[in-house]
Amino acid sequence: MESDLEDFTALYRRSYRTIFKYIHLRVNDQALAEDLTAEAFARAFEKQTAGVTISVGWLIRTARNLVGNEYQRRGREQARLQRMVAEELIAAPMTDDNEEAIQVRAAMSRLRPADALVLQLTYWDELSASEVAAFMECSTGAVWVRLSRARATMRTLLADSSYAGVASPLVGRGDLDG
Repeated sequence: MESDLEDFTALYRRSYRTIFKYIHLRVNDQALAEDLTAEAFARAFEKQTAGVTISVGWLIRTARNLVGNEYQRRGREQARLQRMVAEELIAAPMTDDNEEAIQVRAAMSRLRPADALVLQLTYWDELSASEVAAFMECSTGAVWVRLSRARATMRTLLADSSYAGVASPLVGRGDLDG
């Protein structure tokens, strides 16, 4: 038993940095990388006490699986947030009975959830591009691209509904951070 503990300690000292770097490069979050690295070594210790021989390759495969689980968790969370925003846009009570508000709400309900989200965060929640980027876990440049595409789609939807006058104030604004 003591030999197993010494072997595991040696493996830990030899490979901790490698496993941590592997994970950190993929999740880009120091604290999360530390947590996932600890989880990989905890699983390794359990397996070793059960008689499985643990190698650096085994640790990397385990780390890859943990990172994959994190990516899936992020994807589910992002999809959940997008659904919530889309549902909020559709279900929110109309505070304004004018035709313009009705047209905008109808067009927003027909957007992809990601497009509706970037427009919602930008115009209704009045977040800056950097704040939207942090929320959507992407770069500021990606926010600008997504916003441009969402505006173009919104213009098309509003034009199709024969109410082009709404498109100008909503989709023409370009000063997120200014």
